[in-house]
Amino acid sequence: MNKAAYLACVTRPGSQAAGHMRSLADQLRSPAMTELVDAPGLFILGDPAAAQLVLPNGDGIILGHLFGRADSARITSPAQLGNLPVADFVKAYWGGYVAIRAFEERVEVLRDPSGMMACYHAEVGGVHVLTSRPELLFVPGGIEPVIDWTIVAQSLAFRDFRPARTCLRGVSELLPGMVLGLGELGTSTHCVWSPWQFAAPSARITDPAVAITTLRDVASATLGAWAGCFERPMIEISGGLDSSIVAAGMRVPGPDTHCLTFGPAAGDASELPWARAVAERLGYPLTELVADAATVDIAHSDSQDLPRPCARAFSQALDRPIQKLAAELGSDAFFGGGGGDSMFCLTHSALPVIDRLTAEGLGKGVFETAGDIAQLTRTNFWKVLATAARRWRRSSSTMPKPMANAFLARHVREALPWPEGNPWLAAPPGIPPGKRKHVWAIIGIQNQLEGYGREALAPLLAPLMSQPIAETCIAIPSWHWCAGGNNRAVAREAFRGRLPASVIDRRTKVSFSSLAYRMIRANMPILRDMLMEGSLAHQGLLDRERIAAFLEGTMADGEALPELMALVEVEAWVRHWEGRSR
Repeated sequence: MNKAAYLACVTRPGSQAAGHMRSLADQLRSPAMTELVDAPGLFILGDPAAAQLVLPNGDGIILGHLFGRADSARITSPAQLGNLPVADFVKAYWGGYVAIRAFEERVEVLRDPSGMMACYHAEVGGVHVLTSRPELLFVPGGIEPVIDWTIVAQSLAFRDFRPARTCLRGVSELLPGMVLGLGELGTSTHCVWSPWQFAAPSARITDPAVAITTLRDVASATLGAWAGCFERPMIEISGGLDSSIVAAGMRVPGPDTHCLTFGPAAGDASELPWARAVAERLGYPLTELVADAATVDIAHSDSQDLPRPCARAFSQALDRPIQKLAAELGSDAFFGGGGGDSMFCLTHSALPVIDRLTAEGLGKGVFETAGDIAQLTRTNFWKVLATAARRWRRSSSTMPKPMANAFLARHVREALPWPEGNPWLAAPPGIPPGKRKHVWAIIGIQNQLEGYGREALAPLLAPLMSQPIAETCIAIPSWHWCAGGNNRAVAREAFRGRLPASVIDRRTKVSFSSLAYRMIRANMPILRDMLMEGSLAHQGLLDRERIAAFLEGTMADGEALPELMALVEVEAWVRHWEGRSR
């Protein structure tokens, strides 16, 4: 069991539910969990060896890793914590944590803005249960698993924009930056950290040199703080910019720090030269693995124990060799560059031109950014300006454009309401369109940070999603990120000199598409049955004619391929929970 697992039960002291709070916890708990907090109305179970701070007098616990905002020093004793209101707490500290704190008339649960520590919530017999392992809620004595088909459809129609409700009725997720209040007056949630406050013009880092220096300092301190939390971390480097920055930011490698990368399968291009250059430059040992489509079971979902499908079947081909290596090395954490493209504002649109025009008016800077976008996208300067002019007229949307799965039935795409309960989605007035798109891209990454098999061995961390890095990146204007015709330009310059020039100046990305095609062809009978005769089809959610045409054709549409595999993943998840219900 991952040491980060926890189970917390909250009820009103003296209430009828308080009498069976501990017996309920005993029914739901994992055998590896022990008592961490036992106080009136608050009972918390977990692994005593996990990273956590138990507050005195039964006043709660900080589960996970916590650092001081001023110096990124790790908080190792509850005596270092002040009894701060939650709005001040999230400003004074950062990390990957869930803070459960008891006050006189209420219990407050805060999930940090990075979302690196999971927090799911359900009410069972009058007891509020919070856990990182939601499958425990469905053991005997818990709640019955009932699929919420509206939320399932939303997961396909509004890809990566998670609502607070999950796909299993009665289970909700406390989203990052949110506080759940449990008290005499019932339950309530409110947002204490929002990315939009750092996207506001008043928070903007206008000087490009200051942006580069600030990002270098903040990222180095943040990544270095994470490196000090583990004895045998494993860093996955692809040879791309984002994972290389993570490896470089984790400072001087310890004797048990290890890197891995993936060599090419037959038909795929190789990233090995760049990954090798990074490992050699930083002094890390490097293991080279090969992904194998034969290890993928498309009828299995690695997110099957979660209350919503979010894994990618393709990732099993990478995950299984990683698990084997981690077991051999005794790795106690997995690090990677997840979220880097979004955090570092990878863009190929003309929106930064509009942002700069909004900020500075028509002048030299606008034409400079238009030239940068033209160079970045290898198109004509005047075409960029024309595109920006068209986008200007329709750049007032406060909600992101839905990325609906093309294989959904038309009536599903047209009839579904927006996901509810995520206050980060709606952009406030005054945020220019390029920055809105930047923030929405960061929000969408939250749906890609869990549901991997290796999480059973050790925590999987995406340190680039850390609060200090997010606040800094969001405050940097969109046009700085494409300066000189380079995507992620600020991040490149921040780590120039610490990474090989071949990596800093690299513009290419390697695709695993040939591996994905082999996986599909090897499983075609199963895949066809899952999509054409499965639960999603029987619920009327799919356009079966379009799916059949795609499977019978050349499958050459590179954008449609991941959408098809998303359907397979959701179908596998649905079948798992339908089986548990039966």
